[in-house]
Amino acid sequence: MRPLLITTLTPLAAALVAVFSGAAVHAQPTTSLPEVRVTTEGETASGPVNGIVARRSATGTKTDTALIETPQSITVVTREQMDAQAADSLDQAFGYSAGISSQSGGVQRRTATGFVVRGFNITGSAPLYVNGSKFPINSLSGTMEPYSYERVELLKGPASILYGQAAPGGIINMVSKRPTAEPLREVEVQAGSWGRKQIAVDLGGPLTEDGRVGYRLTALARDAQAMVRQIPDDRTLFNGAIDWRLTDRTQLTLLATYSKGSSIYDYGKPTAGTWLPNPNGAISRKLFVGDPGLDKFDTTGSTLGYLLEHRFNDDWQFRQNVLVFDYEADNAWAAIGSVVQPTQRTVSRSATARFDTDKGVSVDNQLLGKLRTGRLQHAMIVGLDYSENDFTRAQRSGTIGALDLYNPVYGVPFTLGGAALSISDRKQLGLYVQDHIKLDDRFIALLGGRYDDARTKSRSVAVNGTSTPSDSKAHSFTPRAAIMYLADGGIAPYYSYTRSFQPVGGTDFFLRPFKPTTGTQHEVGVKYEPPGMNASVTVAAYQLTQQNVATSDLEHAGFSVQTGEIRSRGIEIEGRATIDRRLDLVAALGTTDAVITQSNQGTVGTRPTSVPRHTASLWADYRLPWFSGVSIGAGVRHVGTTELNRLPVPSYTVFDAALRYQVDKWRFALNVKNLTDKTYLASCSFACFYGDERNVTLSARYTW
Repeated sequence: MRPLLITTLTPLAAALVAVFSGAAVHAQPTTSLPEVRVTTEGETASGPVNGIVARRSATGTKTDTALIETPQSITVVTREQMDAQAADSLDQAFGYSAGISSQSGGVQRRTATGFVVRGFNITGSAPLYVNGSKFPINSLSGTMEPYSYERVELLKGPASILYGQAAPGGIINMVSKRPTAEPLREVEVQAGSWGRKQIAVDLGGPLTEDGRVGYRLTALARDAQAMVRQIPDDRTLFNGAIDWRLTDRTQLTLLATYSKGSSIYDYGKPTAGTWLPNPNGAISRKLFVGDPGLDKFDTTGSTLGYLLEHRFNDDWQFRQNVLVFDYEADNAWAAIGSVVQPTQRTVSRSATARFDTDKGVSVDNQLLGKLRTGRLQHAMIVGLDYSENDFTRAQRSGTIGALDLYNPVYGVPFTLGGAALSISDRKQLGLYVQDHIKLDDRFIALLGGRYDDARTKSRSVAVNGTSTPSDSKAHSFTPRAAIMYLADGGIAPYYSYTRSFQPVGGTDFFLRPFKPTTGTQHEVGVKYEPPGMNASVTVAAYQLTQQNVATSDLEHAGFSVQTGEIRSRGIEIEGRATIDRRLDLVAALGTTDAVITQSNQGTVGTRPTSVPRHTASLWADYRLPWFSGVSIGAGVRHVGTTELNRLPVPSYTVFDAALRYQVDKWRFALNVKNLTDKTYLASCSFACFYGDERNVTLSARYTW
């Protein structure tokens, strides 16, 4: 990554400000529209939500827009919901949402970030954003800590119109904790299952008497294990933010994070003895398939960035969002192979060690404006963004002895060979335009388009020193069009058409570069916010198709062709409500009919791996009227059957519970997950992964 990238782009941004400032000054006078940041009950798209029901979000439009005026499905999980459910990962934060399921779950969620959204795998760097800025870290560079964020948001379906290259399932935007106008002081300690010990601190407030400078400091330290006792779950985290109102029209927010974690990558269990029968019985969900002398997963990461906003007048403003990140992962594990026949008691293993460095930057320049032309109100955005990611991996492979699945013996010798290197430099430059048009406060049209130039230069160096370069380029135009009607009674039906693209590296047998995979979605739905109630419901039906999927070249062994296609159809219902200020409800229901529609592998008509047919969940949290300060929470989560090699992987249903007591400045909480201690498989792909056993978390929070 070029070190002068930011200093190169910042003068460009300054020039853009000057150009657009002149344009704004000389534009025709317009009727002033309401301030973008002024929202119902003080809520903003980038700030905290008072409760579990969010009304606004910037994820779907990159502007501060009411969710009921955004014609695409968006899930917003607020800080209060994450606290009530004691979510310790993104997997758990989205556990009560429609259309999304974890690719890993259980122990593996501590080292990997992977989801299936609307039938498509969004694992890896493509789906992650922080405050709208691309965060293209590798999926094994470390997991995200929910305590760092004010809320996490899922934009379902193709998102390339605003975010460039992305999987068709959607993107996840994590909104950082920001400085507060009023003093905030919070300390929380936790203890629980698997030796969990954690302390967290959250401090914020103004630094100057006039309130022009504010701060936020968030820190966390955890010493814990996982369900598999040989796997640690240790984390140290520091987040800092400073808000500085430079002038009445210019706001600068500085953001920095540091994270250090220690865990072990859980490779999963063999299918025989978990999903499929084994004559020796079921494999324990607590079995460690690695070796303490080999396995480790140590990560260190930091980010630095800023959010700059300048208002030219009431209708025009410029924003620049910058995010720089630097992560390292020192990783080693024993991977399981085949179960040894005929006894099926032992499993073969191989040893792998690798060291990853992951560095990058993303810059997003935005010009936002509001115009009124007759009966039409326009909220427009023009953006120019750039992201660059340098990734290096040194990997060593070797051998390690087989493991007895029912009487494991650790400390066996292993060997590791020389290191093979893989180096890649990914760049993306995108220009996008969007117009949110409202007619007579009834009809809404959302129109936009984006052009992207994505380039990747990579090089692999074998153990013997042989170097193989590979370069790829991709250009794409992705449109979006949507219409919506704001009816009486808080009802808003809509239709949207969106597309996505995702570059694919490599070439076919004839050395022709692969085309990007593309996604096309048609979505119809209804959003409902009943007047006088703190509630929101979205009902959506969609058809989402991915094309140019790579499959094996049957005529040329070892090569691929892009003849595959996957189609997903589904219906989702998701709602949140606070009733009489006592009862919080979160409900979600989803059906996904995903099928391979084109393939040369004889798989037409089959379902992609790890896509559940049905998901359903319900969370209720009730504040007792006869016992002041006491709240009781209960939840149920159901994930339907998935498929692996045309065979069904069983569905599962688990229950969660919570009990809280608020007295003066103290809040005490007891959270129990998997209340009935059900043994279940969270997912099966290259291996099978058990979900967590019953686990308990006790917390005490003091706020002053």
